[in-house]
Amino acid sequence: MKKTILSLCLVQSLFGLEIVGLGYGSENEAKKSALDDLSHNISVNVSSDYTSFISKDDKNYNKKVNKLVTIKSELPILGAKFVYEAPSQMMSVTLSKQNALALYTTKLNDFTNEIEKLNKKIETTKSNDEKYSLYEILLATLQSYEKHEIVALMLGYKRGEPLSISSTEIEAKMIALGKNINSIDLCTKLLAKNFTQKNIFVYPLTTNGSNEITPFATVLKDNLASKLNQATSPNTSDYYLSGNYELSNDGIFLTYNLLDKYNNTIKSSSLFLDKIAYKNLRTTPNNLTFDQEVELSKDKLTSNLKVELSFKEFGSKNVLLKSGNEVELIAKSNRQAYIYIIGHTLHENEKFSYLVELQEANGDERFLYTLGASEANRPVPLPLSFTVSEPYGYESLQMFASTSKPELPTCKMENGLCKIGNQPQIVVAKTRALKAKKQSEMKAEATLSFTTVGK
Repeated sequence: MKKTILSLCLVQSLFGLEIVGLGYGSENEAKKSALDDLSHNISVNVSSDYTSFISKDDKNYNKKVNKLVTIKSELPILGAKFVYEAPSQMMSVTLSKQNALALYTTKLNDFTNEIEKLNKKIETTKSNDEKYSLYEILLATLQSYEKHEIVALMLGYKRGEPLSISSTEIEAKMIALGKNINSIDLCTKLLAKNFTQKNIFVYPLTTNGSNEITPFATVLKDNLASKLNQATSPNTSDYYLSGNYELSNDGIFLTYNLLDKYNNTIKSSSLFLDKIAYKNLRTTPNNLTFDQEVELSKDKLTSNLKVELSFKEFGSKNVLLKSGNEVELIAKSNRQAYIYIIGHTLHENEKFSYLVELQEANGDERFLYTLGASEANRPVPLPLSFTVSEPYGYESLQMFASTSKPELPTCKMENGLCKIGNQPQIVVAKTRALKAKKQSEMKAEATLSFTTVGK
């Protein structure tokens, strides 16, 4: 029974829902890897289930779905149980309804009380500077509430009365207080004062539920990272800075959150950046429609096959690659599976989809790779690496997996690539429509998006 549970990332136990993460290596290495795996498995199941908790009549439906795309990899972990098996160097971490739901419920009640106290304190505060600071704390508290609620709902939490204020209302009140910043350098100096911890990895900000890293987000990230005690890889960091920004006619409202390894928010900082500060930088994603198509059109996850795709040094979240970076792909499956990868090039002046060559072989075999039974639940380096070079832009890799040898999309060799088509959204829909060969076949997919830029 134990082996069966560990081979699945989502199971139904006698006591309710359980989500499992696995890691391998020394105890510390295995713990970090298991937490990363658990976080990924939570985000996969949240993507499938959370929209069922949002009414499509909700006037903020699109904003809530976009927010989910942004924060699904930052969901906090409470009450997880760790088990390390020294002989096999395997760490398992389990998040279960039995052990965790009460903790999430208590935390949500604490956040609700804190939000009400902060609202009352703001009402009696006269200083605009003090009000701004209180709104900043209120926004961070509300965002923490929303993240905890997503996991709690998945574990069986019954939602009560809605909160008395929304993040949109708080952001509007902060902007109205007039703390406008007119340069990116000043903005990052103010942000850096709030984040003095050591070994922080800085992620670029995203916006509107897109995974694309805009030129504005790239410049802001590099400028901020230069002012911090930064880690060069998310794999070796002790803390993460992550967040998002909202566009308006007058400027950008941005928020950075400092997270620990359990995705708990340590501190947040929010600022309004006047549009003059980024007048020569693009701030709007070019591929928002594609991201939403990939995220929202996914089938409900009913298969027991679970897969993951990432870069060895750069992970899978908000990936920004620079010219000259050497990158290696890592695949992971919870059982033996055949995989193939479709690349979607989404540059401003060129869009197309192609089959990625995964190994040296003849015919279709060069596009197929088998993750063996002995490699289940372990990160497997694919025999494919590349150096980032021009042309730069936004790209997405979609890995499709199945327990039976799959039918590959039709492609045609053109300029060294086996191209499928010039309309990535149509390619996504057609590939998902490929039917399983037999009823017992399990299928799954994973997406890895990234932005490339020059140095």
